[in-house]
Amino acid sequence: MYRIGIKKQFSAAHRLEGHPGRCSQLHGHTWSVEAVISSKDTGMDGMVVDFDQVGDALDKAVDLFDHVCLNDVEPFDRIPPTAENVARVVYAALAARAASSGWAARLESVTVWESAEAWASFSD
Repeated sequence: MYRIGIKKQFSAAHRLEGHPGRCSQLHGHTWSVEAVISSKDTGMDGMVVDFDQVGDALDKAVDLFDHVCLNDVEPFDRIPPTAENVARVVYAALAARAASSGWAARLESVTVWESAEAWASFSD
C-alpha cells in the first residue's frame, strides 16, 4: 500500500462554548492539517496522486477558515469548532474535491493539530 501526505497550515480563532476551562474564551491557533491519501498502485507516472493536486485541494478546503473566528463561519456557527470537528469538515470537503477530480486513490484520513502536542484525526 502506498501512502502520501500533504500538510498545510492556517491561522484561526475559536472558543468552545460551555467548556469548563480556558478554551471557553476566544483564543487562536496556527492549525496544521494533514491529508493522507492511499492506493495499492501508482499510475503510469509512478505517483499515487500528484502532490500539487492534493495540496491545491487541501488549500481550497482550509482557505475558508484562514484568519477568521471559526465560530462565525459555516458549519461552526452550528457545531463546536473543536479539532475533531475541523478534521471531519476538512475531510468531507477534501473527499468531495477528490471525487470530482477523479483521483484513483483513497482519502485515508485528515489530522488536525491545534498545537505541536494536540491533534485529532478523522477517517471514513
